[in-house]
Amino acid sequence: MKRAVAVLALGLAVPAAANAADHTNLEEGLPLSLTDARPIGYLGREIQGVFRYEHTDRDEDAFLGETRLEFGFPRNAQLSISVPYLFGEIEPDGFQAVRGEFLYNLNQEDVLLPSFSLAAALDFPMGNDAHGFDPVLKAIVTKSIPFTEHFQQVHLNFEWLFNDDVRSGERARSWRAVAGYSVRLGPDTLGLFDVVREMTLERGRRENLVELGIRHQLTPRAVLSAGVGAGIGDESPDVRSTLGFQFAF
Repeated sequence: MKRAVAVLALGLAVPAAANAADHTNLEEGLPLSLTDARPIGYLGREIQGVFRYEHTDRDEDAFLGETRLEFGFPRNAQLSISVPYLFGEIEPDGFQAVRGEFLYNLNQEDVLLPSFSLAAALDFPMGNDAHGFDPVLKAIVTKSIPFTEHFQQVHLNFEWLFNDDVRSGERARSWRAVAGYSVRLGPDTLGLFDVVREMTLERGRRENLVELGIRHQLTPRAVLSAGVGAGIGDESPDVRSTLGFQFAF
């Protein structure tokens, strides 16, 4: 009888854990460019929303809305699909490339070794200005800082994008590097900081950004996030601000 009760309790606990959001599990764009090496829980499901404002170096106001679905499958991995929509004074506006992504965590962190993840994605063309299917590769490293309190971690991300259909004024490939830090500010709140260096697909253009953000566990299933960034250099955006929402279901 006791064994049956224990099995039933375990069966009820697993879906509950899988369907819980986690403010300490960093997601790209929620609210910073930074992500960590940990996927969501096995069979976990989340819907994520991003709303971002950017004042560009060309004195344009651009707004981005993005909806993302994320699924924890298989074990130690996650699948996601995101649909962004760009509007404002920037061109081309409308729907942007839809991204399907698979992330796999290679190992658990230990005393000396950080946690490593690799991700592969494909950008599917959408909208009137769409062209080419662009593959993306990512390397993600996360390491907790030893002998410290407040769940302090450092993160490194590196991303390569390969331009399938190169147009005039474009590069054949681009890259982005992100170095960041996260710290627990309270039981339900996480603070974030990162520095971004990106070589965009536009020839002769490089962007640099410094960002600060916060993630807050609103309920066991919901996480709110907000961030702000400032560009460094003539080719970088002047200001970027982001609001994000995650809900596990």
